[in-house]
Amino acid sequence: MIHHVEVQVLVLLLIASLVGMAARKARVPYTLALVSAGLVLGFVRVEALAGMELNKDILLLLFLPALLFEAALHIRVGELRRELVPVLLLALPGVVVATLATAALLWLGLNQTGLAPTFGWSHAFLMASVIAATDPISVLALFRELGVPQRLYLLVEGESLLNDGVAVVVFVIVAAALGIGMEEPGGGIEQGWAGISRFGLRTFITMAGGGIVVGLVIGGAVSAVTRVIDDHLIEVTLTTLVAYGSFLVAEQFHVSGVLSTVCAGIVMGSFGREYGMSVSTRVAVEDFWEYMAFLANSFIFLLVGLKLVPGVLLANVGAIAVAFVAVAIGRAVIIYGGLSLAAFFSDPVPKAWRHVMWWGGLRGSLSMVLVLTLPVGFAGRELLVNLVFGVVAASLFLQGLTMAPLMRLVGLQSQTRERREYERGRMLALASEQALRQLVELRIHGLVDDVAGARLQDHYEARARKGRANAAIHVDGDEVDEQLVDIHRRLIDAERDALREAQHSGVVGAMVGREFAATLDHRANALDHARHLDEAARNAALVELLADDETHGGPG
Repeated sequence: MIHHVEVQVLVLLLIASLVGMAARKARVPYTLALVSAGLVLGFVRVEALAGMELNKDILLLLFLPALLFEAALHIRVGELRRELVPVLLLALPGVVVATLATAALLWLGLNQTGLAPTFGWSHAFLMASVIAATDPISVLALFRELGVPQRLYLLVEGESLLNDGVAVVVFVIVAAALGIGMEEPGGGIEQGWAGISRFGLRTFITMAGGGIVVGLVIGGAVSAVTRVIDDHLIEVTLTTLVAYGSFLVAEQFHVSGVLSTVCAGIVMGSFGREYGMSVSTRVAVEDFWEYMAFLANSFIFLLVGLKLVPGVLLANVGAIAVAFVAVAIGRAVIIYGGLSLAAFFSDPVPKAWRHVMWWGGLRGSLSMVLVLTLPVGFAGRELLVNLVFGVVAASLFLQGLTMAPLMRLVGLQSQTRERREYERGRMLALASEQALRQLVELRIHGLVDDVAGARLQDHYEARARKGRANAAIHVDGDEVDEQLVDIHRRLIDAERDALREAQHSGVVGAMVGREFAATLDHRANALDHARHLDEAARNAALVELLADDETHGGPG
């Protein structure tokens, strides 16, 4: 017997498929198409979907871990570590400062102007914490298309991933301080700003720290297990256990399930994926989680559309515009102020990039998830849902569709024909070389006979040579310098590992170890500095660095 809920799920899947096809046909980001579909569902009621409810458990336990884990799976610890200062500054104190600034601006812009007289401080802080998390999926897709510097991509992706967890912790603290269905794990909340501040700090440290520890332990343990298994079905299942298990275990201990899932995903992506999974398993895992994120995003936006009241949404257009401006100003405070502060502790972020990072701080699914977890009986919930959806929609449309012109304006141009041809050659060579490595492994295990193996080896070697030749024709000096910086930086990390191993086994003493470590630090700092110079200056700096390293060969 077919039940009504099964029909509803099938209808949503059909709508999601149609939206996806339309987005591909129109060449627009999928998130923008989802917002449009959500708006349409808000105005055109579909009979089959009548009565479909979104509840807190579905949002937090089914959709949220999938979104977080999929994003975290693509972060590499080694790359993130080099940009840790600006990323942490934006994601930790930055979220708190942005929440405070946005809340003040929301209260002034909505309550004091009379646009929303019932919009009090409680609503302002709730909305500011809900909207603090960024979701630049479409921006990152544009980055890949335009071929922006890897550092800019990592800054935006790393900040977005970490501020998700911090924003959820801040939201829980705000909700608990307001008495909205939350209780402090260690007892009641003291009255007054001082008591709330102490509660907030204590809860933040406990939830964030505990969530990180739980995620690292679970991610690390399962990463070790994947090294002794070579079955893509089992390993996909293990990643599912990690994504949802890390969230549930953390929640059971009253710590941040969001940060737990994020940390577990980073560990699985950096270690489990790289050292414990075969090539075919990696493809299967990434395809599976890409699909899970697709489903989660689709269901969230479509189900939110079903809950929208068209009259209320239209009546609050002015309030939504004011809220969008408040959120943009709050974002500007942490981007321009926070990155200026980060420049004292790490390589400065170019000013042009700061404009891109500010305007590219789009809002998305997580904000909708959080606002929908507010109790149905909470006064002002309907207004908050409409305001948050309106700001998310405005963000995705206004910011998302103007990112490309902004990037061209600040000098991040679209890829040239030469660059595309270079990338095609590189991709052909890389893919062929990977296939050759897999072929060698198959021949070692006797799965390919000599005649077939030799023919395939000749074929892929010819493809690899063709790819390298095409890349060599179209390569430019800037690309060579970027590779020199990035690959040299990775090789320095490999030298650090060798040094630690040598010290641990007693091959070198403490004094020589300190000297060699100082040399590595000097080279790493010089490379990080060269990364931000113009082409001519970077080339000169790299030539000098390589010559100096060849001459001295280390400390002595």
